[in-house]
Order: sequence, then structure tokens, then C-alpha cells
Amino acid sequence: MTTKKKNILIFIDWFLPGYKAGGPIKSVSNIVSSLHDSFNFHIITSDRDIGDSKPYPSEELNKWVKKDNYNIAFLTEESRKNFITKAISTGDFDSYYFNSLYSKNYTIEPFRIIKKLKTNPRIVIAPRGMLGKGALKIKPLKKKLFLKATKTTGFFKNVIWHATDKEEVNDINLIFGNNVKTFQVPNISIIKIEKFELSKEKNELKLVFFSRISPKKNLFYALEILSTLNNPNVSMDIYGTVEDAEYWDKCQKHISNHGIKVNYIGQLNPTNVQETLSKYHFCFFPTLHENFGHVIVEALTAGCGLIISTNTPWRNLNRSSIGWDIDLNNKEAFIDAINTCLAMSQEEYDTYRNNSYQFIINETNKQNAIDLTKKMFLE
Repeated sequence: MTTKKKNILIFIDWFLPGYKAGGPIKSVSNIVSSLHDSFNFHIITSDRDIGDSKPYPSEELNKWVKKDNYNIAFLTEESRKNFITKAISTGDFDSYYFNSLYSKNYTIEPFRIIKKLKTNPRIVIAPRGMLGKGALKIKPLKKKLFLKATKTTGFFKNVIWHATDKEEVNDINLIFGNNVKTFQVPNISIIKIEKFELSKEKNELKLVFFSRISPKKNLFYALEILSTLNNPNVSMDIYGTVEDAEYWDKCQKHISNHGIKVNYIGQLNPTNVQETLSKYHFCFFPTLHENFGHVIVEALTAGCGLIISTNTPWRNLNRSSIGWDIDLNNKEAFIDAINTCLAMSQEEYDTYRNNSYQFIINETNKQNAIDLTKKMFLE
């Protein structure tokens, strides 16, 4: 007897073919790619990529579109509320999955509609690191007021929280209390290892920063470290969408004023990520907070070592000889790590590169993320 597949409705601000929003798109894409045989996925998203002024030119809008592993609706601003209301009122969905906490258009508004139209709906919310201490430091008053209001009114009462690690479980409990239902489920990683060789001479170092350009990703801190180091043999290329123009202007002024060897390359197409990152010795990513960090996985699959903050789940990297995770309060430790990388010979560097490949294979194999995600949708 064939078991009927459950229907999951996912809300996400940006999705494929978009890619500029980075990790959230990858998180949901990996869920759908890994579990489409077990669930019927329907995705509701916006009609354009983050920051774009025009819709996707090749996608039909405001209707359900059949893709290989899911159905998706790309919504214009004018049609969004009516389409979502109709989809919820007429659809037979077993679970609703929100890939954000603060999104007005793709969490708060549809959440209200679901609560109004459905009795005891099964709702799963993935905060995606938005409740972490580092993330809460950005626009803190606005977030504090929102979280206080939702807790006081019981707005998120009876939802299921998707936390990707123990630290995020603690973050959720700290805000909403210890009695909320939480699934600790790591992000699904779909990795493909293709080993690339990269030459490394002593007193030469190629760094890469690959992420959205916004305060949370902390590019300016990386630039401060490089200007303090003040070594012309250290270069860094920047890839990513400019999400915060004012912040990027601040970064550009710092680059110009200090004469450091930093280049902004632009946005990186997802199909070129692994090959591009393989051309750099280490990924420099002093983020304020990541609940996972897909860029970290992508760097490791490219053999690119890590110089990152302690504000991610990827810790004690030096024990595995793949890089360093360092407290942001310790700038000297970042400088020491970069100097260590700078002094590496080819043989020493190759050890880090080969360890990176093996480390991410081992980590992915032991996480059991696919089975845990399936359990989260079923229970």
C-alpha cells in the first residue's frame, strides 16, 4: 500500500532562479532536492531576486508553476496577498514552513492568514540565525520591540521552531521560553568534492570574502584587520551582493584611505562558486552571526581554508588544521592567523587544503540531516 505524500507549503522571500540572497535559498533548495520523493513541496516567493528592480524574465508570475521537484508561485506585490489567501483557503497542506522570522511579506502576513483561515495549523518557522546575539545587535530596538510584542500577544503560540544547532535552540528558548516545541535539525548539505591544486609561496596570501555585503557579515571588520596588518603581499577579493549601500560606501572609503590590496569582483553565479573559491588560499569571514554558514561549506568543498569568527557552529577549526575560528574581540589573533597563513610553504598549505576536503566529507556524513528534516515534517 502506497502512503500518500504530505503536502508542504514553503514561504521564502527569494528563491531559485534567484541566488543573491545566499544561504536561505540554498537551505530550502537542499531540503527540496533531498526530500521531494517523500513530500509534495509548494513554494511561494517573490517575482525577483533580492535588490532587483525587475521580475525574472523567464518565469510566469502569479500562478503555480511546475518544476522538476516542486511547484512554485512567483508573486508580484499587487497580487501577493490575494494569491496567498486563496492558496491557503483552497489548498490541502499538512505543514507550513517559514524560512524567516521578520519578513513582513513572506512570514508575518501569510502567518496571520493561516491562523485566521485554518484550525490548529502545523506551522514550522526557521529563524535562520536571526535570534543570535550578533544578529540582534543590528537594528536592535526594532527587533526588541517586535519580539517583545509577539511574545506578549502569543503571536507565535503553538508553532514549531526549526533550530539548526544547540545554540539556536538556546536562542529561541531565551526569547520565547523553554516550553516551546523545537526541532534541532542541521541544514542539509549537498556537497560535491572536486579537488583543485593551488600554488602557495611563502610570503604570499590570497584571501576571499564571499557573502552579502551587509553589517551582519562584517566585511568592514575584515578590512580593518587587513589595514592594521598593512602587508602588500596579502590580497583579498570580495564577492557578493551589495545589500546595504551605505555600509558598502563605508567599506569602499576604508579601502581607498588605507591603500590595501582589496578588489570587489561582484556577484558570483552559483555554478561558478566552487571553481572560483578554489583559487584562494583562505576564506576570511568574521561574521557577526551564522546559524549555519553555507559559504563555509562551499569554501571547504573548494579546498579553501577558513579564517572566521566564533559566531558560527563551525568551531575548533585549528584542531583539524583547516583554519581558525576567533573571537571578534581579539583582533591580534586574526592578525596572527593571517601571518601564519602568509608564512606557509606549499607543503604546509597543501595539508590545510587536503584536510578541508576530508573534514567537510566527514561532517556531512555524520549529521544525519536528511532523516532529521523528514522527521521534523512528519511529527
